[in-house]
This record gives sequence, C-alpha cells and structure tokens, in this order.
Amino acid sequence: MQYELFSDTDFQQETPFTGRSVCVLGSFRMTSKALRQKLLALGADIRQGLSRNVHYVVLGKDIPASSLEQLSQLAYNGYNPKTLSEADLENILQGHYGSYAVPEQITKDLHLTLQHYLNAQLHYDDGRMNPLYMKELYLAPDMPASFYQMLGNRGVYANAYIDDTTDALVISDASLQRLRDGQTDDSLHYIEQCYNQSRSQAFRYVMTSEGELLAWLGLP
Repeated sequence: MQYELFSDTDFQQETPFTGRSVCVLGSFRMTSKALRQKLLALGADIRQGLSRNVHYVVLGKDIPASSLEQLSQLAYNGYNPKTLSEADLENILQGHYGSYAVPEQITKDLHLTLQHYLNAQLHYDDGRMNPLYMKELYLAPDMPASFYQMLGNRGVYANAYIDDTTDALVISDASLQRLRDGQTDDSLHYIEQCYNQSRSQAFRYVMTSEGELLAWLGLP
C-alpha cells in the first residue's frame, strides 16, 4: 500500500514508525540531520543507542563492531528489533509501507541455539567436589526417572518444571543433538517458553546434558 507523503510540519498519516523507537547505526547517503528530520516526521522516537526497548534498527555502512555485537547480544537474549537496510528505509520514506510494521509492545522471543548451550555449559571440573550441591535442577521429561534419586543422594534438588528457583537445566542427549542440527523439540520449546514469560532480561541458566550428568554420577 502506498500513502501520500506530507511535509515535516503537516505529516498526519500513521506510518510503521509511529510511536515506535528507532535506532540508526552507520552512515547513509543523506546527512544525519536530514535523516533525523525525516524519521521524526514519520513519527519515530529516535534512540541514541541499542537497547531491549528498540523497535527498529536501521543499518547503514561502516557500523562499529561493538554495535553489531550489541545487536547480536540482544537477539541472543530474545530481543529482536526489526532491522532495516537503507533500501528498506527509502521504501518507507517514499510511502511504501508494505510489511514493515511491528507491534507496539516489545516481547521476548528467544529461540535456543547450540550457542546458548555452549555459553551456559556446566563445567564439572572447576575444582568443586560437587558443583550441583544444593542446586535446583530442571530435568527434561525424556530423562530417566532414576536421576531423581541419584541426584537426591548427592544433595541436588531435581524437578520436572522450571521456576524462579531453578539454577540449572538438564536436557537429554537427543535434545542436544537437535540443537547441533539446528532443530528443536518440545523440551527445548518449554525452556524457551519459561524464559520468554519470565522477568529475566538475559538468558543466564546453566545447562548440562544427560550424558555429561551420567559421567559426573559415575555411571556408564
């Protein structure tokens, strides 16, 4: 759909940027001042830096590596502002709004990857005799029921659910392989759902696998 563009002073139409926060990264063909004026005319709330409260990120040229890393970290924690190229921005400025609109309310939408597991992986050889002592563990539903008793004997609390007291997540070897393959399953979806519905702004769970836990328990 195409809309007639108004001047900066009399613009009235609702646009994809109306009531939305926009962060601009890099350089563009137009000057920074001209770009700012056009974004303001389209109803944008221009932000000076990236944060979890940004709706759009407009990507130009020569973006600082630190900004790209920050954008990647937002996605890692489930915050996914819509990224726009300079061509996308030109389309919007010309009134071609297409499918650029995003909801006003920003929500977390984490999708677990192998990198989440590797970054959060529990290390059993960190010098502590029992790194799980007095910890609350979530055991995925496809884990052996015998784990509950074995962990209890080691002073570890195991549960079949995740709540605010959960310290670590135990996933099956099958789920870990799915992460390696870029796939998911019901157990991984449950972890995503619990995090997305929590108040946490960063994915900070410790994670381990069925095989690693078995090895720590001294079982084949």
